[in-house]
Amino acid sequence: MSDLVSGEASESDEELQDKHKIFAAEVPGEASEEDDEDIYEQRTSSRVNNTASIYRNNLLQRKLIENNIAIWRSLTAFTRSFVLSASKQLVTTDQMLIKSQVNLQSAHTSLQQAQKNAQELQSRVAVVMTSSFLPHINTQKAS
Repeated sequence: MSDLVSGEASESDEELQDKHKIFAAEVPGEASEEDDEDIYEQRTSSRVNNTASIYRNNLLQRKLIENNIAIWRSLTAFTRSFVLSASKQLVTTDQMLIKSQVNLQSAHTSLQQAQKNAQELQSRVAVVMTSSFLPHINTQKAS
């Protein structure tokens, strides 16, 4: 079985390893797999310094950090704009409610004054109706 048919799986792993060995050099500025695994196994105090240097050197990590920062900034900007517009609407609504409250208090005061005036008018009308308009005149017959 020295011939391999493309599209079919090989019978053993040794055949592939013998025929197709891939050699690659480590790219400068890229972290190796071993460095990435070590990040999570180190203690917190030494971890901060090591991860900072690894993140500076690893292109993927830098891109992830840049994207995370961009997402954080856009989310913060969205939240800030949403909160600002909502707070402006709340302030406007609060001002309108205060104006309405002042108008209602003014209307209440006017209605109380009108009610007081109506009661006073009613009592005066009652006095006028109970009093006699014409004085009592004695008419004696002259004889």
